[in-house]
Amino acid sequence: MNKLIVALIAGTFAAVAGAQAPAPAPMTKQEINKEKAKTVDAVTKAGAEGASTGSAADAKGSAAAKATKGTPKALPTKADKAAAAKATTAAGAEGASTGSAADAKGSAAAKAEKGSPKALPTKEAKREAVDTATKAGATK
Repeated sequence: MNKLIVALIAGTFAAVAGAQAPAPAPMTKQEINKEKAKTVDAVTKAGAEGASTGSAADAKGSAAAKATKGTPKALPTKADKAAAAKATTAAGAEGASTGSAADAKGSAAAKAEKGSPKALPTKEAKREAVDTATKAGATK
């Protein structure tokens, strides 16, 4: 037991002594600037390598734009645009009319069933039905 306590004290002493070791000398401004310059050079070289492939892609895009420059637009006038919008609206309205027809059928069915009596018209009848179902489930 004494050896264990001695070992713990020695370990604690070593940790405290190591924590108080002098810090490394601070870097001077010249050393900091050199480190920054190395980082900037590395990033600039990497950017330059990536830029060469980007300029080739830009040239292809520019050539494609020049090739399609003289072609007429699909909807050159406001009248053409209005006609296209009207046709699209009409197509959308046709799809909506089928939905409203289904809604009308549902409303008609609900109105037809409105006058029919309910299966369990009062709360007492509902309670009795629940009680009998509960008793039937309990006896199974």
